[in-house]
Amino acid sequence: MSNRVARGLAVAAAGLFAGHIVVYRIVAPDTSQAAALGGSHAYLPLALAVGLLAAVVAGAGAFLLGYRRGSAPDSCHRRPGLIATLVLPAVAQAAAFVALEVLERALAGVPIGSLVGPLLSVGVALQLVVGAAGGLLLAGLDRAGELTGRAVAARRRPLGRDTEAHPWPPATPGPISSPRRSLAIRGPPVPAYIRH
Repeated sequence: MSNRVARGLAVAAAGLFAGHIVVYRIVAPDTSQAAALGGSHAYLPLALAVGLLAAVVAGAGAFLLGYRRGSAPDSCHRRPGLIATLVLPAVAQAAAFVALEVLERALAGVPIGSLVGPLLSVGVALQLVVGAAGGLLLAGLDRAGELTGRAVAARRRPLGRDTEAHPWPPATPGPISSPRRSLAIRGPPVPAYIRH
């Protein structure tokens, strides 16, 4: 598993559990309604805390990857495209939401048929949005790291000969460096009685 995939999974886990809490607040604001919809959610606060911690680490990793790419322009790392940034995390997170709901119902002994209804449609829609936002956040941190890396690398690069303001010593000798040519310098005309 690549680092990019691991970071995406960490952010998706945080989004999955945060979105799970929000879905139940929307669909079943009362605890008795939430219990009737299926299973216990006692694990969610701990899962959300672990997911958020993993997401923070993933965000730092995305920034550092971008920084490394920006500070070494000849790096073989490249930015992911739109599909890898937005679509894949959103679809993976929505699928994980459905799998989590099925697992909760199986463990609680609640019929899986209770999943069909507003919970499933609202949950999948919300997880698609949260998953795309998580992917966009990682892409933004990656890009910010890349721009920071480029700025730092530009300040560290020494100036080249072509960008130097005043090269010294001069590339072509001037009139002072060649005494014979100093007489050929333009000046006032020489009076006629001085010429032989």
